[in-house]
Amino acid sequence: MVLMRAVLDAAFAARRKAAVSRCPARAMGVFAVATGGCEGCAVELAALRGGAWGLEGTGVVWVDAPQDADILLVVGVLTRTMAPVLERAWHAMAGPKALVALGDCAIDGGPFGETYATLGGLEGRAVTDARIPGCPPEPEAIRDILARLVT
Repeated sequence: MVLMRAVLDAAFAARRKAAVSRCPARAMGVFAVATGGCEGCAVELAALRGGAWGLEGTGVVWVDAPQDADILLVVGVLTRTMAPVLERAWHAMAGPKALVALGDCAIDGGPFGETYATLGGLEGRAVTDARIPGCPPEPEAIRDILARLVT
């Protein structure tokens, strides 16, 4: 058993070393808030989180609370009921922090626009540090923008 462990450790040591060298000194925590819409962007985000896209090597980690986040990722059109939730999440984050709009709905409202139930997108309401256009954007685009924010 000890011999098998030594062989496996030796075989995977180079792979672990390469993965660690690609990661920045400090990982950036991302907190995603789905604010409404068709959930197409949320599906692509879930695919990205699945592990097939190599996100672990970019220094991006997903966090479960805004207090642990460096990046607030807004997914979907901003509904009137989710606006206060989004604002509370933003204020719970410590600085420095970044705001990212994921998808056309989060950017400018997409096909929803401003109605009795929706406020549209973040455009004109908040200054975003990055925008990831698309309906929905592909996981590669999401990964590349988040990796750019980390470096």
